[in-house]
Amino acid sequence: MKIRCILIDDEPFALNILEDDLLDFAHVEILEKFNSPMEVPDFLQKNEVDLIFSDIQMPEMLGTQFIKNLEKPPLVIFTTAFHQYALEGFELNAVDYLMKPIRKERLAIALKKVEDQLTLREKLNEENEESSILINVEYQKVKLLFNEIIYIEGLKDYVKIYLTDRVHPLMTRSNLRGMESKLPEKYFTRIHNSYIINKQKITGFHQSKVSLSTVELPVGKKYVDSIKALSE
Repeated sequence: MKIRCILIDDEPFALNILEDDLLDFAHVEILEKFNSPMEVPDFLQKNEVDLIFSDIQMPEMLGTQFIKNLEKPPLVIFTTAFHQYALEGFELNAVDYLMKPIRKERLAIALKKVEDQLTLREKLNEENEESSILINVEYQKVKLLFNEIIYIEGLKDYVKIYLTDRVHPLMTRSNLRGMESKLPEKYFTRIHNSYIINKQKITGFHQSKVSLSTVELPVGKKYVDSIKALSE
């Protein structure tokens, strides 16, 4: 895994020393160096950055304030010669806080923490991809987690998707058979020509109806046996 990083420090000498040390780590890619944090936001908008090494005490803006101002900052390692900023740095969820002059062994420990966090993030993203579906809603792609979906109602060329945290269902252009083919049998089952339900949301089964929390849905005759099997 490559760690794509940028370096910020108003002292060119400190910047060059950090760059030289990082060159010894093959899995680290230095994208850019900056003498001022003011130049960084535009770069972040145009490039994928995993990690920021930022000095704290800089004339135009404190590194801590700069990170506070970012809406979705990458991972951060603060580098400084001053102890008093340590608490603020960790309150900003910094991965680490390195005192200058930075020892190579200490830098290696900080990079290992970054690597661990990026690996965990990647794993969680993969899990979300495996437990979600993308649908088109009003010309936008919307990701829905499977456990958000209560049931789906077919309406000829459209389907309504009823969700746990929305009063009104989402509508997308599809037929029920098309939706059924995209959903895993592990979580979903067809109960009627017009309905697909999330098995995990079943709260009761009575004759030819299935209860899903506060709603009851009819079960088609050809689906009765499979629904009974779920309730046993």
